[in-house]
Amino acid sequence: MRYIDTHCHIGRLYVGNDGLLTEEAVLSAMDRAGIERAALLPIESPEEAHFYVTTEEVLGVCRRHPDRFIPFCNVDPRIASGDNSAILRERLRQYREQGCRGYGEAMSGLAVDDIRLQRVYAICGEFGMPVVYHMDAERNLDAPGFPGLERMLRQFPSTVFVGHGQRFWAEISGDADSSQYGGYPSGPVTPGGAIVRLLETCSNLYADLSARSALNALTRGPDPAFASRFLERFQQKLFFGSDLCSASQAAQPLPIMELLQRERAAGRLSETAFRRIARENALRVFALSETHCCPRP
Repeated sequence: MRYIDTHCHIGRLYVGNDGLLTEEAVLSAMDRAGIERAALLPIESPEEAHFYVTTEEVLGVCRRHPDRFIPFCNVDPRIASGDNSAILRERLRQYREQGCRGYGEAMSGLAVDDIRLQRVYAICGEFGMPVVYHMDAERNLDAPGFPGLERMLRQFPSTVFVGHGQRFWAEISGDADSSQYGGYPSGPVTPGGAIVRLLETCSNLYADLSARSALNALTRGPDPAFASRFLERFQQKLFFGSDLCSASQAAQPLPIMELLQRERAAGRLSETAFRRIARENALRVFALSETHCCPRP
């Protein structure tokens, strides 16, 4: 079985890393890892990274490789002035028609319940485009326990939210505090974590397992069975993702894939849960066919 990666990047993202992440490097990494298709997430807000990677650039790559890449779109929620709902709706409508299956990576330096983001959530719910958002100490801000996020989940029940990032995964533990929002907490996961509660009670909240933040959340404590219990419990709410951001990263093994495979081989992760996380949830939630292709111009 081959994976579907719901969180991948392309292009030049950061000053000081190893430069351009080419489509060839991403395809090579996918082939080595057994990833059939990968969603490419644009960068269009200044707080996201050091360079922009536009939706148009992503669409161009996806059109060159329609059997391997799935386009997502991104529009900074602060474009124009005043009530920009009509502008946002028209841009997102055009991107949806061009094959974009989700919105993100949402990483603006706004509160997660800012009215400008609420306009995005409403339109994405209308168009059936899940919102992949990154939470840390500077982006998609919220108070401890995620009261803002919970309001958004309940206010926009037709919108699928896919959480990711250090702040999001820090709240797996009931003792999370602001000192952990930009890093990788250690120590056991205590009961009462906000994302555990919200994954259980909000049908429109999902999470991707990309990046160090998710891996750290699953493996941070002394309990070796915690990861498999969490994965089994939320097997219909989780997606495999790589969050490839640099050429050097693309040349390395993917630790979250190794974790999934190890838990499966040891019999701690059921075949059903493994298949859902690795592939089937992505097909279902992002409305992909087994042979989804980006429309050609």
